[in-house]
Amino acid sequence: MTKEFQMEENECQQRLFLTDLPMEIIIHILQFLPLSSKYRASMVCHSMYNIFNDPELWRQYEVCIESDKDNDSITIEEHDAKILISKFGKYFKILTINICGHLIGMPKDWHPVLLKLSNQCSLEKLILKVGPYYPGSESLRKKIPRPPKEDMVVLLSLIRNAKRIKQLDIQYWPFLPDYHEDQDIIKVIVRNPTFHRLEHLSILWPDSRQMLSVYQPTLPNRRMVLELVSHLKNIKSLRLRSTMLSNDLLKEFAHCERVDKLQLMKIYVTHGKSNPQFHIPFINPSSWKCLTDINPNFSVNCWVIPRVQAAVLSNMLTFDCPLSRVVFLEWSRVTDLMLESITSKYSKTLKRFELYCGLKNYDNSLIRMVEECTSLKHLVIKSCTWYGLQYRTVIKLAASRGSGWKTFLIDEKNVSIVDNIDHAENDEMVDHIENKLKGIAIDPENDDRKMKRMELKESLAAILGSEFDDRRKALIIYRNKDGVQI
Repeated sequence: MTKEFQMEENECQQRLFLTDLPMEIIIHILQFLPLSSKYRASMVCHSMYNIFNDPELWRQYEVCIESDKDNDSITIEEHDAKILISKFGKYFKILTINICGHLIGMPKDWHPVLLKLSNQCSLEKLILKVGPYYPGSESLRKKIPRPPKEDMVVLLSLIRNAKRIKQLDIQYWPFLPDYHEDQDIIKVIVRNPTFHRLEHLSILWPDSRQMLSVYQPTLPNRRMVLELVSHLKNIKSLRLRSTMLSNDLLKEFAHCERVDKLQLMKIYVTHGKSNPQFHIPFINPSSWKCLTDINPNFSVNCWVIPRVQAAVLSNMLTFDCPLSRVVFLEWSRVTDLMLESITSKYSKTLKRFELYCGLKNYDNSLIRMVEECTSLKHLVIKSCTWYGLQYRTVIKLAASRGSGWKTFLIDEKNVSIVDNIDHAENDEMVDHIENKLKGIAIDPENDDRKMKRMELKESLAAILGSEFDDRRKALIIYRNKDGVQI
């Protein structure tokens, strides 16, 4: 045996092949691959083929269907998907139905596949992305036909035949009036007695990655939501739009047979002045109090997307609402009055505050909120504007909890290094943008500003502790000179 051959053999023995990993890890890796890549991986060797047929690999699956597509134009990937669904569908536990585009005609050859799937799988979680049907424009509503009856019946067979579902996430669905009962998703849920086991319900909650939504989508009215929830006695968490909320809904959750059931309600605030369907509801303080009295562990999280006045928002989020988290999204607006209202009403319940919208001269209000809201342990400020907090304010906010902060994240561009608020940074930013547009080289940051930034980061590190060195709990999101996150 030559020396070169022996070295190659030793190197081969030292290499770690994919099949040398535990099966659980290989399955976890394959779950991130598209269907075509999984299939190709199964052809590598007998071990990979056996893993490809392991039920755990098919625990979670997403069915993607292009609406209004001819059967003649079905792709090879879609053909293979139907075969694999028929073979492995009985193993599905978490299923996503994704209908791309408006539901105006699903390819008919999908009907038997979905009907068979509804009869053979034992789903624990179902996610529906059917649509979106249309935005709030009346003219557009008249142009787009209603979803075909046979398509609705087939899709709802997954709910009609469900036996073990504990989580239902309706992200998109054509909630239209005058549906026949076998096409009405709420009626179908109510008629299935096994849905009393449902623990988590989400109705038209936006994609959590962007938290954006179709402007004024078709929503179920409050009567429909109340009818649905009245049937679901074991709900532990509920996500819904603000327009679906009502006093009757809260009273239903405060019923004696629901004691200690509902733990969390997430509200996505939408508001449209011209459309009564999108008005923020008026909730009596007694409705919140009745619910918290019977269930002290109940809490409310709120995401605000529109520019709504503090008084209008207070109609829903009254003094007795157990608000534990509030998020102001990029297109919303925060005022001193809002911050003062949050501080005065939720000083005992607020645990997390996040701000992604415009930020300007709210230093004192934020300091007061952090000082008086003693349970607040998560603070995130990533404003979409260049207006910032004074760096001394950032230090005060950090020092108010010290190592007690669980999340302390402030975007570097939202921190003003200058001592006085004289628009110096704003003028500098205008020059920065103008020079960049003209192609002029930008001077590097001066030594004084660099030193102050370094002092700020060192001060925060000393105040918050070493565990905040982890980027997931970053003190500040560091950015390079072009404003790109690094």
